[in-house]
Amino acid sequence: MIFFQDDAIGQVTLSPEGPFVTGSYMTLKLTFTTGVDGLAEGARLRVGVPNTGWEPVVVPQLRYWDELVRGKERKYAPFHSVNTTAEVVTQGDAVLHLETMERMLIPDEDPAEAYWRWWITATVEGGPLAGGDPIVLTYGDPRFVRRGVRVQTFPEDELTISVYVDPGDGNWVRPGGAPVELDVVSGAPARANVVVPSVITGPVPPVRIALTDACHCRPNDDPPRSLVLRDERWRRVGDVRFSGLQPVKVELKNSGAVFEGVTLTDPEGKQIWGTSNPCIHSDEGNLQLFWGDLHAQSEYHVMHSQEKDARQVGWSKGISCGTPDDVYQYARDVALLDFVAITDQGAITGVGWELLQQKAIEHYRPGEFVTFKSYEAGSPVGHRNVYFRDDAIEPPQDAGTFSYMPDFLYEHYRGRKDVMLIPHHVKTWTDWSLHDPDLEPLMEIYSCWGQSENPSMDRWDKGMTPGAGAWEALRRGYRLGMIASSDNHVGMPGRSYQHDRQAHTPFPGGLAAVWAPELTREALFDALKSRRCYGTTGARIILDFTLNDQPMGSILKVERAEVSREVYAYVQGTDAIDRVEVVQNGKIVEIGTPHHRDRQDVYRLQWRDTTALETNTYYYIRVIQTDGEMGWSSPIWVDRV
Repeated sequence: MIFFQDDAIGQVTLSPEGPFVTGSYMTLKLTFTTGVDGLAEGARLRVGVPNTGWEPVVVPQLRYWDELVRGKERKYAPFHSVNTTAEVVTQGDAVLHLETMERMLIPDEDPAEAYWRWWITATVEGGPLAGGDPIVLTYGDPRFVRRGVRVQTFPEDELTISVYVDPGDGNWVRPGGAPVELDVVSGAPARANVVVPSVITGPVPPVRIALTDACHCRPNDDPPRSLVLRDERWRRVGDVRFSGLQPVKVELKNSGAVFEGVTLTDPEGKQIWGTSNPCIHSDEGNLQLFWGDLHAQSEYHVMHSQEKDARQVGWSKGISCGTPDDVYQYARDVALLDFVAITDQGAITGVGWELLQQKAIEHYRPGEFVTFKSYEAGSPVGHRNVYFRDDAIEPPQDAGTFSYMPDFLYEHYRGRKDVMLIPHHVKTWTDWSLHDPDLEPLMEIYSCWGQSENPSMDRWDKGMTPGAGAWEALRRGYRLGMIASSDNHVGMPGRSYQHDRQAHTPFPGGLAAVWAPELTREALFDALKSRRCYGTTGARIILDFTLNDQPMGSILKVERAEVSREVYAYVQGTDAIDRVEVVQNGKIVEIGTPHHRDRQDVYRLQWRDTTALETNTYYYIRVIQTDGEMGWSSPIWVDRV
């Protein structure tokens, strides 16, 4: 506990008490009743909502400078938006002045109390408050917002609203009833994930279906229900019966319907619950396409901080939610992923490392579901995730001697062919003077942080570290492939949904796609190290890219600068394709668009580059759909011998 408890200073209550449903709109009233001694003029009440995944607090906008007009003389601008107000009931002259901020409380403390929140500060002005005077904060005041404020979009138990009081002497204390505990629960079934393998090499397998609530969470309850699978002509090709929360598998009456796409509806065909991803047929022995999330977190995740970079003994919470079992079950049974990695910050020096490794072993099912041992190594010069090829137990490291700085990690894992590091959100903090080509074959191009591809503000809403970003790494000649993942800090890998725990990560999570011969940990790890992979903004877009018949991630050697380069890309989207772009050395050199007479979700790009070869030449494919979903292939490099 950071501040002392002082029940005598007052009591706090919340109405309603909850639980609250993910993504719902509510009006919350928090009432603080002063103790027998009241509060002096200048005293402050400070309230923090559970996290910045809740709707931002907007207090009334003042007309004049705070320092020049105070107390009852303050005037407010009625033309500014407001969702949070405060009132005081008193016989005296006291009024309240409201301010708001987004802050962490203090470094290196239990995230349950100290992590990012929206804070509301009510300062007593114009006189003191007497004992028993109530202050009422209304978050989602219905006088100013129609529906209230939006609750976080993910379920979580034992959340808290922080409440502190400064009686006027600058010493903060907790009043009675603080912190206020509440739960957020998922909603009723409202949609479904409908998944088939992207590449089918034999008989068509069953369609896998998992129900979610409106925010893509595992539903809170699931009464038995019947739904229907329909083909593109809306003919009934499968009956779906749910009797619980587990995913179901459905054999289609016409198995060929999966290649045109199937849609899950209610029995009358009026409500659409979900649509299957695209798939193609391929010969036996060819590579398959697997989907996963290499950047998930469990309740053991904390933030890279000043001194404590791993969850500490005695901390009640991390900055994600869900046990490792919960995380794996969501990935496998709700998102219907093929592979996943839990990358908790500092786990190798934290309290949960042995458990995390054991759970990765327990949930691994070769041919069905692949798990990776992994952890995050955040540092002031960039964040990287560390992955292991096998399930041999890695001993925990001592926090006093182990470092998450890149140069330490490079030396620590030097020569280890079974270890891979992947830098992520590389537009922030990343110092590209630090790189090990033997250990770092990939970078994360997209996540809920946004795109790290280039310096533009497209799918990016924050500052950028000078000299960072994917293009800078490629400009330096680094041979880094590209993936995407979620990094959503809600314990739900593969969930592509806007606005999770943090205000600075507002984008839907991404997915990693890997071309590999089989679904095993070793095959996926080797394919990733060979850069046979790509990333999307969350859609299961099929993307194949070759240059002179060599696959994505390759390095071609040519003897003459005049040798032509034949670029080929095949794209099958989850929606109509707006354009397919060839990027060479940071410039778009070719754009392909489907003809109106063709299928709008399928495109084959063929282009020949006959220009003289530049130094450090690379090419990659960028896909943009009409619904805004995107994909980025790993590059192919061409070196002149």
